[in-house]
Amino acid sequence: MDLCDSVSSGFTFQCQQCGKCCSNETEGYIFMYMVDIEKISKNLQISKEEFAKKYLSITKYEYTIWDENLEATKNTKTMDTLVLNFEQSSDCIFLFIEDGKNLCKIYQSRPVQCDLFPFWSMIMTSEENFRRTIKYCEGLQKNLNETFKFSPEEIKQKIYRERELEREYFIRMKEVDFNIFQIYPFLPPDTPFLK
Repeated sequence: MDLCDSVSSGFTFQCQQCGKCCSNETEGYIFMYMVDIEKISKNLQISKEEFAKKYLSITKYEYTIWDENLEATKNTKTMDTLVLNFEQSSDCIFLFIEDGKNLCKIYQSRPVQCDLFPFWSMIMTSEENFRRTIKYCEGLQKNLNETFKFSPEEIKQKIYRERELEREYFIRMKEVDFNIFQIYPFLPPDTPFLK
């Protein structure tokens, strides 16, 4: 895996609780996988069915197909995926402000996608995406000491974690002919579809 030039020797990062990655300052969905649904619903002390009805929507997303070594193939697949139910131009439904800090109501059980930010494959392997991210992410803008430095190996491990989750999802979806309701049988049939 080739990291972009800005991170190829490692970089420093520490979340500053600016909330910009969780707010309408950045557009995007928060993808939800079974591991996320299980830990968040447990944290909220509600059933997966109740969580799905209250917090989930379906959208189409074009996934990169990762090989067994978690490297990109030349293929992609657009398929249904679960996301937190809020518009891309809105703040995350779990974001709140307390004492001037942006906090997460489900921080201890936050989705893998949130936990891995900014170590996403699309950011760490693209100079353009990294430079776009550094403009709004205060944790990347801070001049931190070496305590907060991530080595290239640590960065790659985080990227592999994301890719592995996506690869497993693709394999499971393929096994059920890309029927999301087979993967998540607790989804209500009227689950909203976001475009």
